[in-house]
Amino acid sequence: RTEKVRGGEIISRILAAEGVDKVFGIIDGTYFGMYATFAANGIDLITPRHEACAVHMAGAYARLTGRLGVCMASNGPGVANAISGVAVENAEGNRVLLITSSRREGIAYPDRGGTFQYFPQVEVIRPMAKWSVAVPTFDRVAELTRQALRECWSGRPGVVHLDVPESVMNSSHEVDPSWFRDAGSSRLSRPQQPGAADLQEAVDLLCSAARPMIHAGSGVLHAGAYDALREVAEALGAPVTTSWGARAVIDERHPLSVGMPYVNAQRKARCESDAVLVVGSRLGETDFWGKAPYWARPEAQKLIQVDLETAPLGNNRPVDLAIQADAGAFLSALAEALRARRFSPERQARESWLAELRKVCKERRKGLDKHLAKKTVPMHPAHVAGACQRVLGDDAVLVVDGGNTSIWAHFFHQVRTPNTILGTAKMGMLGAGVSQTIAAKVARPEVNVACIIGDG
Repeated sequence: RTEKVRGGEIISRILAAEGVDKVFGIIDGTYFGMYATFAANGIDLITPRHEACAVHMAGAYARLTGRLGVCMASNGPGVANAISGVAVENAEGNRVLLITSSRREGIAYPDRGGTFQYFPQVEVIRPMAKWSVAVPTFDRVAELTRQALRECWSGRPGVVHLDVPESVMNSSHEVDPSWFRDAGSSRLSRPQQPGAADLQEAVDLLCSAARPMIHAGSGVLHAGAYDALREVAEALGAPVTTSWGARAVIDERHPLSVGMPYVNAQRKARCESDAVLVVGSRLGETDFWGKAPYWARPEAQKLIQVDLETAPLGNNRPVDLAIQADAGAFLSALAEALRARRFSPERQARESWLAELRKVCKERRKGLDKHLAKKTVPMHPAHVAGACQRVLGDDAVLVVDGGNTSIWAHFFHQVRTPNTILGTAKMGMLGAGVSQTIAAKVARPEVNVACIIGDG
């Protein structure tokens, strides 16, 4: 007997082959052909009460697990609700696949005129997302779903959008065996490695520097390269600063960590270093674009920049060495090369500089902690993050919602376990926190999860 399959089931089976077992979204009849096949494919649906929340949940899940975050929204108002989530999660650089339904073939794309629950969803989302496409016919469901997954896993993470007409989603057709295949047969399966010559030049430049430092971006976090980052920093005796979005890449108790709250120490490190390794960061506005007076001028400071994509390389500041590579692959290769070289930096001079940086951090900490002496009612917000940390434990996930609340939370929380703090560092979104918290508990059911939420 010839097997028949609904359009939505093709998507479910491809997602299952991808290892997806969680989807966030609100269902209706327009994609029942997909949802009804989730259970058979080992996929759970986690349902919020607003579609923007589903996108935030997928983003938080992706960031905490290193896996793909999948969400869905139904045609018209459901997709419109999701749009703010698309803007935020794409800006944050989280690996999210958004699957939406649209009205049936023949009355949409283009609108016949007065079509119920319709707007040009792909055209609206495309400028906000990494990639957005409508599936025109049933026979292209598998092809375009695989293309969407390729987009999800290539280059800088972001929101990828697949829009499927309800008539395609719910109708049944005979199976074409070519629709289903192993995930690895449709895209590159290994992280991009640095070239041998580039790696050797990076080693030579960093080892010859008097005061090397590392600036880590969220590419390091997405790669899960915490151990490799620490090993490289220790081998070089190099302090580590991070972008706002990458604060969680290092245990901030480490003597080489110059954490986000210590702005004066960060500026000192960035201005006094003669060689900087920038990994997985675009050197954006919150990094002062890598420019003076917050960093040394290019003529006084060598810069190596490593990124998955070529667009950020040398974009905001001239580089001495640009390397296109996965952050994790590069740091692992660099750590191995430094081990082989048995590099021994000028420890006395380096330790003197590091001691100066730690002194500046300590002075800043002392100034901040004066607020903890205040026992007034209402309670001073400085107490909140510290109390959460004491009660919940070092491996707890802390979600920091936007606004002034996030400033106090970041000042008084210390990252002790990598990848345990969530927020919207690039957008400062208000209201994403509750949905991120629910997704964090889905991602890590074994640990405590808390959200500090508010605004002014």
